Amino acid sequence: MNEKLSDTELKTRLAEAADRITVGARYTHYKNHDYTVLDLVIIEATDEVGVIYRTEYGSHLTFMRPAASWLETVEVDGRTVPRFAKNT
Repeated sequence: MNEKLSDTELKTRLAEAADRITVGARYTHYKNHDYTVLDLVIIEATDEVGVIYRTEYGSHLTFMRPAASWLETVEVDGRTVPRFAKNT
């Protein structure tokens, strides 16, 4: 079993994620759907940072995904693009 990180270490992870993901901001997924970031959280089972976000279409469902996945790039039509791009 993995040892849990200290509160200080977890807060540091959240602060580092907050430097790259803005709570309250709207982002566009590379497949052209918009989402609003509601919060950054610690995933208890893994101590990873997670992103809580809401769809801005359809039923406005709320989802969570690891921040590492949120920040990934993907290949689209031969170009590398962010999975989620912050709207300006």
